[in-house]
Amino acid sequence: MTNCLLISITKNHGATASSSRIIPQVNGDGAEHAASDHLLAGLLKTGRYLIVIDGVNTHELYDVLSAFSWADGMGGRIIMTTTIQLPAATCCKCGNGSSLAMDSTSQVFIGELTESGFVEACLHLRDDTLARMHRSNNEILSSPVVQDLLLYFCMFPRDHPVRRNPLIRRWLAEGLVFPQPETENFSQDVAVKNLESLISRNIIQPIQVRTYGNVKKCQTSGIMLNSISSKSKSQNFITMLCGGQTTEKNLPGKEIRRLSLHLNGAANGPLNLPKELSRLHTLAVFPDDTNVTRHQANLNYAEYKLLRVLDLKECADVKAEHVGKICDLLLLKYLSLGDSIDKVPRKIAKLKWLETLDMRRTQVVMLPIEVLHLPGLKHLLGKFQLLEGDCTHKKLEKLLSEDSELQRLSGFVTDKNEGFAQLMSRMGKLRKVKIWCDSTADVMKLVCVLGATEKFICGGLDMTRVDRSLSIDLQGCPTECSEQFMDSLQATGRLTSLKLRGKLMRLPQFKAKLNYIEELCLSRTNLSGDTILDGLSELRMTLKCLKLVEDKLGHLVIKPEHFRSLKGLCLVGEQSMEDITIQDEAMPYLVSLHMLCAALGNLPGVDITRMARLKEVTLHSGVQESIKDGWQTAAKNHPNRPSVLFIHHANSSPRGSPPCQATAEIANQTKPIGRKFTASIMGGIFGCARPRS
Repeated sequence: MTNCLLISITKNHGATASSSRIIPQVNGDGAEHAASDHLLAGLLKTGRYLIVIDGVNTHELYDVLSAFSWADGMGGRIIMTTTIQLPAATCCKCGNGSSLAMDSTSQVFIGELTESGFVEACLHLRDDTLARMHRSNNEILSSPVVQDLLLYFCMFPRDHPVRRNPLIRRWLAEGLVFPQPETENFSQDVAVKNLESLISRNIIQPIQVRTYGNVKKCQTSGIMLNSISSKSKSQNFITMLCGGQTTEKNLPGKEIRRLSLHLNGAANGPLNLPKELSRLHTLAVFPDDTNVTRHQANLNYAEYKLLRVLDLKECADVKAEHVGKICDLLLLKYLSLGDSIDKVPRKIAKLKWLETLDMRRTQVVMLPIEVLHLPGLKHLLGKFQLLEGDCTHKKLEKLLSEDSELQRLSGFVTDKNEGFAQLMSRMGKLRKVKIWCDSTADVMKLVCVLGATEKFICGGLDMTRVDRSLSIDLQGCPTECSEQFMDSLQATGRLTSLKLRGKLMRLPQFKAKLNYIEELCLSRTNLSGDTILDGLSELRMTLKCLKLVEDKLGHLVIKPEHFRSLKGLCLVGEQSMEDITIQDEAMPYLVSLHMLCAALGNLPGVDITRMARLKEVTLHSGVQESIKDGWQTAAKNHPNRPSVLFIHHANSSPRGSPPCQATAEIANQTKPIGRKFTASIMGGIFGCARPRS
């Protein structure tokens, strides 16, 4: 094939998206004829093309693509993957008589790809090519631990974005990952390494990447999810209830360890749950908009005595009485609740093994001090306030005498209650802190908070091998309070990451040798571009990643003397972005550039072809097609051919509009596709799979 092209059609593209997106990329010149099927026919008859169209989700789009059956003039091929249940006649057969459709996925080869032609095409692959592919996959996937981690993705519904950090915490809570004494790696490090290996091999796909390169959200492709779901079912790894029925019946001697409920509009009656759930380790509920309030009556928490992971964050019908029953699950390690719960009962003190309490969907959560007594608690996630009367001298003195395992406190609200600030001094393993300072803040009451902040910064000098992050939200905060916080940030110490949100009069007086800040995010500070650049002058040699978020981002001139070590730059204009200039030879080590604004116009001051190390460019998916074409053309002319991604970014959408999903449309980047390749990968993954009880 002289030309290869992968096109990913997402559910947000209409039925007319196919030809308008295919032709400019096949033709390569961005011609104005992008809407012409006739032009596409001519192109395909004058050259040999392999076109893979991934993710066809509607019958209308299938009808459009089916019109390209004349595309075999020069021996080219169009491969389309879809989850639509198609007639058997439209699915080709491979050499052994098996359908090319795997599970519910139909792969339609449009053209004249016959059985003999498919076999002949496969024979042209060199043996050493196949051997290298097997060796590459087997190197990581031969481990039974990695097999379990991959199968765990069946827990989530199709197209559900999986957040990286919560996923790792769930793996650890279930005991799927173990430390490696020979390498001195902790369990969390092992989990991170394995997830990165799956992503680097395109087995798991990243759908949202942070400015500094770490994957924030990921998911499996449709073909891979179908395959691992089949393996999960055969090995009794996860039991799924889709709609109102489970995917399998209870068999004699078969114990259900993990149950995932994918509730949709079809589940309008009582749920048909398995009868025997006494061995359940994980329970997760994923309702759609029509089922967020109809599942609790079917769940019998008293039966789930061995439960370790409980994810109810998307459920709206969890009541205080249900939480009381959950507090009797003594082995629980991971608990995630939705916005229907705004107060944690004191009974939670019974959960001695609890490691993660995630309540980030609730506006403000009233927290009893008993939670901070939990000996195994490592991650406290949400916007918390201590209950009134819980900050007596006697109670605080008892807590201060105990060691704390807490690593992440994200976070607490500064109010008249200074309990959290006083307790931070005993949290010697704390790595990440978030503080909300709102309009009720009193300067006279901030002494403890400011002191705790300075101590946290200074403590970083003793924890040089771990990342330390501080986030302060000052929206609505009195000016004198924000000034006090800016002074506290000048303490000598070490922070890997600093995030400031809210109106500021100035930036802290950073000192590179004393602060060591590598990642900085400034959101809605209302500071001018010149003020920001001047305030960061001391960090130009140490700062690795910078993110700026404003309603109207403009007049920003980045010169060669700015940010000599910067690798990631993210600029977000929630309403507009203009007058951005990146001068020649500025940011010589820049690898990732994010320009996120739905109303992004032409930026003549930004020329990516002069950024020698650039590997990735990310834009808002709502920008005009002409803007997309311009950036893609610039990427093709770049020596590195950086990936161009278009994402839905909630921060850069017009106010009042619903938040967009975090999905990505990727150009200039290939993905594994096709049954033969998937079967090869899956054979390597599960070739030595052990039987499960």
